[in-house]
Amino acid sequence: MEKEKKEKKKWSLRKKVIVGILIFLAVLLLLAGGALIFIMTKLDKMNLVDREYDNSVYESIYEEPPEVENPNNEPDSPKQEIDSLEDEINKNLEELKQQATELKFSDDVLNVLLIGTDARTSDYRGRSDSMILVSINKKTEEIVMTSIMRDIYLSIPGKYNNRINAAYAFGGADLLIQTIEQNFGIRIDKFVQVDFTSFVKVVDAVGGVEIEVKDNEISTLNSYLKEINVLNGFDREDGLLEKGGKYKLNGRQALAYSRIRYVGNADFERTQRQRRVLEEIFKSAKGLSVFELSDSLDVILPLITTDFTKGELLDLILDSVSYLSYDRTELRIPADGYFWNMRINGMAVLGIDFEQNRQIMIDKIYGKE
Repeated sequence: MEKEKKEKKKWSLRKKVIVGILIFLAVLLLLAGGALIFIMTKLDKMNLVDREYDNSVYESIYEEPPEVENPNNEPDSPKQEIDSLEDEINKNLEELKQQATELKFSDDVLNVLLIGTDARTSDYRGRSDSMILVSINKKTEEIVMTSIMRDIYLSIPGKYNNRINAAYAFGGADLLIQTIEQNFGIRIDKFVQVDFTSFVKVVDAVGGVEIEVKDNEISTLNSYLKEINVLNGFDREDGLLEKGGKYKLNGRQALAYSRIRYVGNADFERTQRQRRVLEEIFKSAKGLSVFELSDSLDVILPLITTDFTKGELLDLILDSVSYLSYDRTELRIPADGYFWNMRINGMAVLGIDFEQNRQIMIDKIYGKE
């Protein structure tokens, strides 16, 4: 009898433990399910699009004359130099066709093209003012941010040779991606696109970015800021900076800073500024509380257009914890020593050594073999 009581007591205790474990698991599942629903609800706010290549679409788009920035009426480069660059472009395309049938890729690397456009109104697609290829390499545990300079002169599928930033104006993200793939032989997996207005809201949503502004950048920054203020309905003089120093820039100020082009080493230094702002956005976002992050995402996500699916984005979010520990490095294409300045059809362009720049990208993104 006494033995039965002990066994019942023991079984009763075991039942309590089992029930406790089941309750704990149920709570975990509810929390996980709630978190999943929360994340999926947030992702529903993004502009998710399909990306399909169709050269016939590109052929049918009216090609406007190139945007000319030539205030001093500088003459074009000598004809033999232009012909030589055109030959280099054609030679590069032929070499890529003969070398391999597939683009360079790795299962360990995710290449995401960040596209910042200069669209100032909803009915103007604009050009790709900023192009940064973010490469996440799981094997080397490294994230490489490669700025692709907008003045690179190359072949655009279905169009005449032009600056790379014209590709987006002619055919959107898919034509820009195809242009990069065709000229550099590297596969672009996904894209994320924002325009000028979106960029301002993104920076404001994370509480601004800390940037060291140089004295020689102030005048140009303020000039751009006045234009941005007018476009966004603010007083023309709002937020102007008096002198160089470390500032917590708001969205409009950060955009003005990112657009500085004719200070220092022209567009080369501008791409550095853009990567710096992007890095600071990441830092600011990491410092937000859960509630602040939730509110920020409500503002940011509707401004983003991407060809990620919700499932792919969910995987990316789940992996992001490990990505935070990855080393982050920067690259700029064209690299020093492998480009030259030219003027074609009134445009200031960059002629580049495609083979050398392509190899530099491959070595940095995928690791030297």
